Amino acid sequence: MSAQRTTLTAKTLFADSQETGLEYVLRLNPDRLLAPCDRALGRTPKAPNYGGWESQQIAGHSLGHYLSALSGFVYQTGDAEAKDKLDYTVSRIKEIQRGDGYFGGVPSTPFDTVVSNPDFAVGSFSLAGYWVPWYSVHKIYAGLIDAYQYGGNRDALVIVEKMADWAVDEFKNTDDATFQKMLTCEHGGMCKVFADLYGVTNDKKYLTMAERFIHREIIEPAEQQKDILPGYHANTQIPKFIGIARLYELTGKPEYRTAAEFFFKTVLETQTYVIGGNSVGEHFQPQNKEALGFNTDETCNTYNMLELAEHIFAWNKKAATADYYERALYNHILSSQDPDSGAKTYYVSTKPGTFHVYCSAENSFWCCTGTGFENPERYNRFICRDYDGTLYLNLFIPSTVTTDDRWKLQINTSFPYSDKVEVKVLAAGKNVRALKIRIPEWIDASRSGASGIGQTDADGWWTASSALADGQSVKFSLPMNLHTRRTRNRSGNFSVLYGPLVLAADLGKKGMPQSDILDNDQSALGNWPAVPFSDFTGDPNVPASWITLTDSAALTFSTKAEAAVKGVSYTLKPFYTINHSCYALYFNADSEAEKTRESRLDPVTTDMIEPGRQQSEIDHRIKENNTNTGYIQSVDRNFRSTSGSGSYMTYKMKFSGTEQNRILVSVYGKDTGSFSITVDDKPVAAVTLDGTKGDTLLDLDYAVPASLLKDVMKGKKSAKLYVSFIPEDGTVLHLLETRVITGQK
Repeated sequence: MSAQRTTLTAKTLFADSQETGLEYVLRLNPDRLLAPCDRALGRTPKAPNYGGWESQQIAGHSLGHYLSALSGFVYQTGDAEAKDKLDYTVSRIKEIQRGDGYFGGVPSTPFDTVVSNPDFAVGSFSLAGYWVPWYSVHKIYAGLIDAYQYGGNRDALVIVEKMADWAVDEFKNTDDATFQKMLTCEHGGMCKVFADLYGVTNDKKYLTMAERFIHREIIEPAEQQKDILPGYHANTQIPKFIGIARLYELTGKPEYRTAAEFFFKTVLETQTYVIGGNSVGEHFQPQNKEALGFNTDETCNTYNMLELAEHIFAWNKKAATADYYERALYNHILSSQDPDSGAKTYYVSTKPGTFHVYCSAENSFWCCTGTGFENPERYNRFICRDYDGTLYLNLFIPSTVTTDDRWKLQINTSFPYSDKVEVKVLAAGKNVRALKIRIPEWIDASRSGASGIGQTDADGWWTASSALADGQSVKFSLPMNLHTRRTRNRSGNFSVLYGPLVLAADLGKKGMPQSDILDNDQSALGNWPAVPFSDFTGDPNVPASWITLTDSAALTFSTKAEAAVKGVSYTLKPFYTINHSCYALYFNADSEAEKTRESRLDPVTTDMIEPGRQQSEIDHRIKENNTNTGYIQSVDRNFRSTSGSGSYMTYKMKFSGTEQNRILVSVYGKDTGSFSITVDDKPVAAVTLDGTKGDTLLDLDYAVPASLLKDVMKGKKSAKLYVSFIPEDGTVLHLLETRVITGQK
């Protein structure tokens, strides 16, 4: 691939969003992001660290995203302030870096423990007692590489090579089994950063280290084209395949390409929502389930899937890969940033009647806040790609593309608000170039004859009739129409699209909290009642029969009142335009008899925990002893289970001070033994399980005595209390879900 630079046309959809994203990043204080690193390396910080995740064991990850974001903005926009802040931050890292090369927002203790004690404790999200330390440090590795490659800072390469040399030396005597055990814990894209370093330096010790970071538990099944994804933490896995993709490009080993392509195809075909995201509670579902909920579509996942798509596209040049990229970019990534403040989303809820929750400026710093720093500077990356003498026009975003040999093309359009596109050659370059234009999967075939586009090839491209020439203009149109996409698992659920744009029902502000910019997204989304949204009788196969375009300039549509069970007309808009408002991405044509367990329980749920899922447990202040985590595919639940003498599980949950509270605990039907439930150490229930309920989710419902809560509540409307599950020795208990509910279920 030849190099090229793409500049967004000012005052257009993506350019405006990019400007907002740049302003957000420039407001950040680099010394506050560096504070955890100062502290981890025994220095006095120059400023207090930020709150939220930056005050927890994962501290330092945001610094890496900050470096990457600044580097991208420097490369894409040439912003001088971004360059100054980037160079300052790199200079401070150089000053802080330990003599042996280690640098991070956490001490090197967990890594030292792996080396010194082969019996180190490890879980999916913990390593030697630390929360995902490799994940946190990886972001800094990646940020420094970006600072060198895109930000033009040569010191960054020196620093990251020293960091890499520390890791090579630290683990030089660690055997393969111990190293693979360490990789059980989420470790981000460590394979990718060492592969990138090899690509930059050609030093084979970095290639060796990259291949050591291949997590065989995940990669080998993909090489054999076996899908083992259900139940796994989604965004732990995606960066592993980005690393494998980069290794394929550097080594040519075909098994790496097989693994990356199989994973990408599997996620797209069996795990992906209409907006291009994936996961429920950050985990992959059973194939084709597509459950709707408040904690779906983690934004980090889509950020990484788009990066993987760029690698896959470089190999196959298929328009279908670019179709996915377009759908995810317009409908998930663009909608994940508040256009007013620049704040970022963690999850994007697919539960009808919910809303976006955005990060606070001081006390969030989620993983998706960090990738959210980067997303706007990445808008330019895939618009037009130059491969082997051919320019591939992938996205119809107004911009100017300049190749390394001085071809300069301008993409003139107001797409998606107009279907007209012009590609104009402003300057001819040194070498001959052909132009291929993607013919989208959504194009209106009934009007395609008037589009100015001729015959397409098998991979979905139309090739301009002749090689590019100075002053040439290629004009065409991309006719759009209304169409629907049914969910993979339930024929009654569907979404409405116009061209590539997912249309959502704008349900207004009524029923929202006072602010949707919050420190903790899950506490809001998980417990907030959804705004009612009607089922529909309109034919999903003929959306134009009950949906009408009412404003072509804004792409606003309305539904006929008679097409809704409740006789209500709804306003539909492109999803990325709905901010600070309730919405519905999915429509339902099912009968009342088909309502799900969740639709019955959610309206009466005060709080809910998904045991075994990292963020849900952390947000509920988990305390545990002698437990394990895993996944039972038949009931589609992660779990936390008992494991020997002295086991217990404790979570902090919200209770109502005005209604009768009940604890609904869900266990596995084959569980046996006895356990007790307490609230703030006061007994609520003694439970005995006989294991006779089979391969099912078993709901157990217990009232919490009002007298137990009276002294604690003291007249308050709500309070958070500790709920404990304490099994007797020998009990087999899989905790699958826990709710505090009020009223009747």
